[in-house]
Amino acid sequence: LVLLCGFHHRLIHHSDWEVFIGTDQHPWFVPPATVDPYRQPRPSHARAGPHIA
Repeated sequence: LVLLCGFHHRLIHHSDWEVFIGTDQHPWFVPPATVDPYRQPRPSHARAGPHIA
């Protein structure tokens, strides 16, 4: 499950973008061939940083 804003939710469902949870337990995005002919997965940049306790 990945939380997306409405625009990006529709983009995933109505285009060739794909999203999956990687082995690192974070979302990865696969662009369509029109963006990247090799369709290399790209990590999400919305990752939590170190926590201060």
